[in-house]
Amino acid sequence: MGGEERPALLVCADCGRAYEEEVFACSSCGGLTVFEYPGSRFNIDRREPGIWRYRSLLPRLERVVSKGEGLTPVSRLGGVLAKNEQRNPTSTYSDRASSVIASYLSSRGVPGVRTRFEEDFTYSLVYYLEGVSAVEVVLDDPLSLDRSDVALLARARNVRLTSRGSSSDLVDLSYLNPLTVEGLKTIAFEIYERGLRVERVVVPARTGLLAYSVWKGFRDLEEAGAEPHYEVVAASIKGSGRPRVLDRAKSVRVVEVDGEEVLEFLARLWNRGVSTKPLSASAFAVAENLGSSVAVVTIGFRAPSGGRSGSAGLRREIVRVLESYGEATAYEIWRRLPVYTLRGTYKLLESMERRGEVCSEVRPRGERKVRYYIPCGSPRPERAATS
Repeated sequence: MGGEERPALLVCADCGRAYEEEVFACSSCGGLTVFEYPGSRFNIDRREPGIWRYRSLLPRLERVVSKGEGLTPVSRLGGVLAKNEQRNPTSTYSDRASSVIASYLSSRGVPGVRTRFEEDFTYSLVYYLEGVSAVEVVLDDPLSLDRSDVALLARARNVRLTSRGSSSDLVDLSYLNPLTVEGLKTIAFEIYERGLRVERVVVPARTGLLAYSVWKGFRDLEEAGAEPHYEVVAASIKGSGRPRVLDRAKSVRVVEVDGEEVLEFLARLWNRGVSTKPLSASAFAVAENLGSSVAVVTIGFRAPSGGRSGSAGLRREIVRVLESYGEATAYEIWRRLPVYTLRGTYKLLESMERRGEVCSEVRPRGERKVRYYIPCGSPRPERAATS
C-alpha cells in the first residue's frame, strides 16, 4: 500500500449512496451503510495472531482492542468441515464484531453506547467495552432474563440495565451496523487464507447478517485482486423465509431444513462430542446434504478420551499447524485445535521437542520472553523490528 492513506468511504447497501463521513444509516433510504476499500489490495500481516492481520481490508483505526478473537480452528466431523467459532474469547463469532466496534469507539473517544439486549452479541460487547465505553443495555422484556443473564450483566462495571432507555447523550448501536459486518467478514478471510478446498461456505441464518458479512468478505477479496471462488449458503429452519438483509446479497442461496432433520443432526452431533444449538445443527445438515462444504457454527466439543490415539492425533495436528503457519507459540497452536486441552498441548510440545520432532526459539515480545515452535530444519522466520 506504500504507506498511503486510503479514503474513508461508506456506501448504502440498498440505494448505493456514498458517504465520506461516518454514517451508519443512509439518510436517503435508511439502509445499512457498509465500508468500501477502493484501490486497496489484500495483504496479510502474519505477525498478528487474530483478525487484525487483515488490516488492509478493515477500517483504519488508531487504536485496536483485541482479546484474542479470530483464527478459529477447522475440523472434520464426518463428511463436513466445521469452523469452530466457540474458540473465540466469549465463545461466539460476535467477538469479531465486538473487537472492531470497541476499536472504533476507543479511537473516536465515544464515552457511552446504548444497545438492545441480543444475548451473545450483548455479552460479547459488554466484555470488549469494559474500560473503553459505558454500555446501556435496553431490555424489551426484563422478565425474560434468567438468573445467569442477570448475573453476567449486573456484575459488569460498565453496564446499566434499563427497560426504556435513558435520555442521556449515548450513541445508539444495534447489532445491524457496518462495524459488525467488518468484524464478521473476517471469517471469509480466514477460510481464504487457509485455502480450504470446498465449494461453499454454509452459515446459520437467523437475522442473515452473518451470511451477508461472509458474502461481503469474499466480495471484498475479489475487489482487492484475490480469487476466493466460494459460494455462500445461508441455512435456516423451514418456514423462516429469506432474511431481508440478504436482499443486499442476491447470490447468497438460502436452504431451509425441516425441523425433524435438525433434531436428527443435533443427536448425531452430540454422539460425536459436539454440543450446539438447533440453528447451528441446520448448517451442519445443509453442509452435509450439499457436500464439499465448510459449516460456520458456534459449537462445543467434549474433551476426547486419552490414550495413544489421542496423543497421536494431537501430534499430527501440531505438525499440520506448524506446516501451515510456519511458527506459533504453544498457546497459538492450542487456539487452532478444537478438541485438545491447553495443558495437553504444552506437554506434548515439550515431548516432541525432546524427540527432535519440533524445534523452538525464545524471542522477546514486549517485556516478556515467548517461545515460538517451528518445524525442525525450517529457516528461522524473519521478524520485522518493533519499537
